[in-house]
Amino acid sequence: MRVSFKEILKNIQYAAFIAFVVSLVFSESVKLIALYGFMIPVFFIQLHRREVRIHLGLLEYGFIAFFLTSVFSGLFASDALEYLKGLKDVTRIAVLFFIAASLTGQRRIATILRCLYTATAAMAVFGIVEACRFHKPLDLHMLGHYNYTAMYLIIVSNALIGTIVFSGIRTKAMRAAAVFLLFITITATVMTTMRAAFVTLFIFLAIVALANRGSIISKALAAGFAAFALFAAYVFKPMWTKLSSGDSLIRRFYIWNYAVRVIERTRALGTGLNNFKYTYPAAIEGGRSVYDAHSVYLNAAVQSGAAGLCSLLVIGLGFIRRWLSISGGAFEQEIKYAALGAALVIFVGGIFDTTLHHETGMLFSILTGFMAGLRVPGGRSDS
Repeated sequence: MRVSFKEILKNIQYAAFIAFVVSLVFSESVKLIALYGFMIPVFFIQLHRREVRIHLGLLEYGFIAFFLTSVFSGLFASDALEYLKGLKDVTRIAVLFFIAASLTGQRRIATILRCLYTATAAMAVFGIVEACRFHKPLDLHMLGHYNYTAMYLIIVSNALIGTIVFSGIRTKAMRAAAVFLLFITITATVMTTMRAAFVTLFIFLAIVALANRGSIISKALAAGFAAFALFAAYVFKPMWTKLSSGDSLIRRFYIWNYAVRVIERTRALGTGLNNFKYTYPAAIEGGRSVYDAHSVYLNAAVQSGAAGLCSLLVIGLGFIRRWLSISGGAFEQEIKYAALGAALVIFVGGIFDTTLHHETGMLFSILTGFMAGLRVPGGRSDS
């Protein structure tokens, strides 16, 4: 049977998407080939052939504004090379949102999520072994610093919880496999010793329990995962030590105070992407320098000015409006809560960390794009 060119493009996009989500934790080169060699070209071909459409709402306008304010921040950048590096990151985040929103097929999207979960858990096992072997906090090389690793792992953990609770997994074996993957990712997250990410996990668990007030299973799962996370944190002594220390919050106050002064000095026009730098006093952190404002809101205001901060807030508001408008069956609820888990990391965890960048930002864009695509007239087909 002859396969149409339209179906060939959809199959290429599907395969490239799987390669991309798997490579997020495994390979930079595969990620770049999948994105620039296949996903973006196929998306623009589909747009040209009118096989996909961009449906604009507040959420979509937020991503467009986020990209444009980032572009214009280059007018004030003192280091053009660093600005271009930052712009590459922002471009990926924005483009991935629209590509994910255009993807069709419930089974295909569900498969992409399963591949994401499996790849992350596999890499987390490697990280756990390495952390135990060298007696150090866990970090995954492709994700960078412990903070970024923790944020990524919590997004995957939250999405997994959404899948376990809402997706209507048919067999006990599949549900047990999903729970096993979740235990791995939560264990790995504890071993990063990053505390802020866990705030979003517990908020997400509370929301899941409240959303299923009549379900004893949902409440038991939420309580069980929360108890396991606390137990793991207690057993892993570096995490327990970190929980009892307030030093990192004090260091953040130094950074935030400097960031506010930068905003005032630049008249809220921004310094340009990746053009923020703060050096601690010599008595603190040995005079180490940091290159982001350790808050997604302050970082947006510092780098892209008031316009950049507003674009970030529009994304947040657009997300809330879109999320509240979605109803439907098991698949819609799974995607809706997976996206919520990512948004909590970005916007709640973002109070204390710069969250909307690198792999964490890309994963948020993908899950939010899947959610945005649920609003396409006619919905996603089951093909």
